[in-house]
Amino acid sequence: MKKIAIVAALLMILSLGMAVKPADARHHGRFWGGFAAGTATGLVFGTLAAPRYYAPAPAPVYMYPPPPVCRDFYTEGYWRQVPVMDAGGFTTYRSEWVPGGHQRVCQ
Repeated sequence: MKKIAIVAALLMILSLGMAVKPADARHHGRFWGGFAAGTATGLVFGTLAAPRYYAPAPAPVYMYPPPPVCRDFYTEGYWRQVPVMDAGGFTTYRSEWVPGGHQRVCQ
């Protein structure tokens, strides 16, 4: 779209340049006004016609999740009291050994 606008403006300027009568070679003190107008026109159309450069975006970084960290625990055995009912309905307690074991915990 921008290129079409630039080409249309260029064609318009060229057609106006052919239609206008040439001025005489004597400036009559109007040189600096024409110079300023030409400079301003060049700056405006030069910035419109210049391509836009953008910095490249960084590439996406893909990372795998960290592996789980596993720890092994050993629980030692212990004695516990277990209730026991006798024939008369009385509750007594006896000791029972609970053996230790290994357990793995992963996070």
